[in-house]
Amino acid sequence: MDVIVKAKNCEVPAKLREEAVERVEHAMRFFDRLTGVEMVFSEEQNPRIPEPAVVELTARSKGHHIRAEGKGADHRSAVEVAATRFESQLSRYKSRMVDRSRRHPRPQPASNGLIPEPVAGADGEDASPQIVRTKQFELVPMSPEEAAWQLELLGHDFHLFRNDATGDCSLLYRRKDGNLGLIEPLT
Repeated sequence: MDVIVKAKNCEVPAKLREEAVERVEHAMRFFDRLTGVEMVFSEEQNPRIPEPAVVELTARSKGHHIRAEGKGADHRSAVEVAATRFESQLSRYKSRMVDRSRRHPRPQPASNGLIPEPVAGADGEDASPQIVRTKQFELVPMSPEEAAWQLELLGHDFHLFRNDATGDCSLLYRRKDGNLGLIEPLT
């Protein structure tokens, strides 16, 4: 497994790179079916930010992305925070996959004709999040600028719309830093 290390707005010493790669490889013991891991070191330039060092870990697996971010006073502490969160994410992802496979066992031919029941969690309840509400609405063709305006008017964190330039569905969302992000499908 290759771990790609990148740096933005900073330089990372070779010793720290090696230690970070070892720490991430150690974290991957929870789940070894990753297709790639990318580690990005960055540093905030604002002196008022108490934890300017940031390390982002992004792992790709079959159809999923697992992401963890760590902040600290220096990059070494940020790597520790990010790697700990990464371990937790991988552990949760693997346990979720195992629970799914156990919850829906392959149907066995039943001699009495009964359909097998899904297996519940240890406490008797399903451990995965449930869909509690479904909403349907018409996708109106509009530009991303109009969608941003709608997002502000509605006060929501995201807005789904049909892009009038491409005709595809797009998603506009509010990022943690207050800016907006746009998700468009690949064609």
